Amino acid sequence: MCAHSEGPLVMLQDRLGYRFADPDLLRQSLVHRSWLNEAASAGEESNERLEFLGDAILGAVVARRLFQGFPKAGEGWMTVARSRLVRKETLAEIARSVGIGPCLLMGAGISNEGGRERDTVLSRALEAVIGAVWIDGGDEAAEAVILSLLADELADIADAGVVPDAKSRLQQLVQSRSSAQPTYAIIAECGPHHDRSFRAVVEVDGDSLAEGVGRSKQAAEMEAARLALQRLPEESA
Repeated sequence: MCAHSEGPLVMLQDRLGYRFADPDLLRQSLVHRSWLNEAASAGEESNERLEFLGDAILGAVVARRLFQGFPKAGEGWMTVARSRLVRKETLAEIARSVGIGPCLLMGAGISNEGGRERDTVLSRALEAVIGAVWIDGGDEAAEAVILSLLADELADIADAGVVPDAKSRLQQLVQSRSSAQPTYAIIAECGPHHDRSFRAVVEVDGDSLAEGVGRSKQAAEMEAARLALQRLPEESA
């Protein structure tokens, strides 16, 4: 396990394509909160602060890559593409590919219950590693690592091309028929904080076209637009 061996940490850095000037930063990024109950060292901290930092850096790098790489893409398409790139399932699979799971410093209980394979644990650890890279090497190092890790996913998106999303198609359709624009509003939300559900309505000139439900505000708006398109056939103006 990485807690007691430099070898796996070296292999992890090789797979990341980045060598830390301060290896303690990498170790810090791999400390799960459950480890604190068993840590022998006073003052040990979990990787949660690094995770917070890495999440922000990851989002910014991906947003810039999509903005610069797909100049004809609309906001809706870029939002969907970004969500696909930074969702926990994608990040967890990348974390597995570079070998983060075995390197985590984790309490025995959660480890024995399969914690090293949980998508949430792995995705957050990868974000923490990204945060550590940024502190250790700066903007360019973090961007290089992120784009390398996401290379396959970015290639898949590029191969698929920019497909107008439902919100973009609805806007084009409505504007082809009048000078009005669709407007969206969140009219309800429910559920616990970690599992919220939102209901959105799309209107044109004050008339409701459809309502949609989703796990995020953006998803609810997209669903409302999709349902509105079903009620407004995309025919030529």
